[in-house]
Amino acid sequence: MEIVYRTARIDDYQGVNAVLKESLELHAHALPSLFSTDHIVISYEQYQAILYYNSTDILIAEYNGRIIGASVVELKYSPPVNDQSFMYTAYIQYFGVKKEWNNYGIGKKLFHRTKEWGRKKGASELQLTVWAFNQKAQSFYEKLGLSSLSHLLSTKL
Repeated sequence: MEIVYRTARIDDYQGVNAVLKESLELHAHALPSLFSTDHIVISYEQYQAILYYNSTDILIAEYNGRIIGASVVELKYSPPVNDQSFMYTAYIQYFGVKKEWNNYGIGKKLFHRTKEWGRKKGASELQLTVWAFNQKAQSFYEKLGLSSLSHLLSTKL
């Protein structure tokens, strides 16, 4: 099984959104007040901008011409803390692998490609947000060496 990992191109738009839509559906089911499946994850204009700017990218996993995984990553500037100089953080905005391709190591390899992208861009760390309901994702990322930095709490007003 030959999985190709590469940077997305403009003609990958539909395939990338198909992968990310599965993640959106999971989130909309768990948190319907925050997520809706009535729209696409990334508009075509947003997609073009991501591919255009040097500080964002979409990395994909592809099998036989079909996109089966996607990682949308952004390089963010972090102001100095304590005596440290400024730094850059690679931040994963969206990450997903098609359900039928889970447990083949594709997510792990795509994640490592995303880390490598961050290193090449000069980032000193990688961050992402995992919603509290998504224990499967949290476990996946912890196995890859990530640890919790904070807990965002919320209440209705």
